[in-house]
Amino acid sequence: IPIRDVRASVGAGFLYPLLGTMATMPGLPTRPIFMEIDIEPETGRIIGLS
Repeated sequence: IPIRDVRASVGAGFLYPLLGTMATMPGLPTRPIFMEIDIEPETGRIIGLS
């Protein structure tokens, strides 16, 4: 089986090979963006989506 690339998942601590036309998904940030979203109680306005 021909391996076309080897990538490192540094946070998880392992290497993984890519074969053929395999696609990978991007990693998640260390602090999820939903932590920055809030609602103003007086107006109901959503903050942090822009």
